[in-house]
Amino acid sequence: MKAIAVIKLGAPAEMIDVETPTPAAGEIRVRLRAAGVNPVDGKSASGAYGQVTVPSIPGVDGAGVVDMLGEKSRRFVVGDRVFGRLGHPGRGTFAQYVVVPESGMIARIPDGLDFGIAAALPVAGLTALGVLRELALSPGARLLVIGATGGVGVFLTQLAARDGLEVIATARPELAERARRLGASAIIDHTSSVALPDQLSALGVTQLDALVDLVGDKELTDTLSALIRPGGKAISTAGGIDPEKLSARQIRGSLYRGQPTREMLEELGALVESKQITVPIERELSLAEAPQALEESRSGHSHGKTILRISVSD
Repeated sequence: MKAIAVIKLGAPAEMIDVETPTPAAGEIRVRLRAAGVNPVDGKSASGAYGQVTVPSIPGVDGAGVVDMLGEKSRRFVVGDRVFGRLGHPGRGTFAQYVVVPESGMIARIPDGLDFGIAAALPVAGLTALGVLRELALSPGARLLVIGATGGVGVFLTQLAARDGLEVIATARPELAERARRLGASAIIDHTSSVALPDQLSALGVTQLDALVDLVGDKELTDTLSALIRPGGKAISTAGGIDPEKLSARQIRGSLYRGQPTREMLEELGALVESKQITVPIERELSLAEAPQALEESRSGHSHGKTILRISVSD
């Protein structure tokens, strides 16, 4: 099969031919039709999370059709359309086929969803849903999202607005309208020379119930977390907060380490199918263009989602 892989440590990924995998007992093989691109893909391929055994195929998110069952695999049948976190270290979804335990983070694709839309959901969508559940805010609570137009942010903003929260988003001026379409009720410009607390004050906001950091800018997060009320909450997916420092102000701060469930994945699929949330696709690339997407993903500055369309002829 064709796959994108790192074949030499420190070198860019490239398209290679590798043996098509065969599922073992309890596994299924998926003929991939699309893969989602996340910042973690480029970072893991570069060895940022530890030693990489080559050749290493990146990619976590994927969607496709079950085309082979391993022994004792009963949850799916050949022909099922599935999506989820299908990749694992070194054997990811930037390929024509992937083998995955049927007990893994995988679900059937709702009838109304395209493969590309489904492939864009798992990592970012599950993170957003998990963060929102960990916050456990009541309707009407005021939530500030740092990085609202990024991969996780586009889902978190929509889900929070859907739950009746007042969402304030940080966004560049050219992305402000996008943030509003996603459900943000107010926008502040983190690139402006006007101090962010002053921007919030001009909007009539002097206190926050919660803050979510999806970027990891500690200076920015420190500035904005000063507005969280005592008893409020702050969560970071990117290491941008100091839980002990926040605790001294009676604020519950945490680094997100949530464990998603299959039920959460199915819930996301249903929300998209019913058009309660949308999946903003920034661009679609071919499998051959994946090395470029990997390099760009390392920056973590994407807006919306990038997906790879994978064909039989790739």
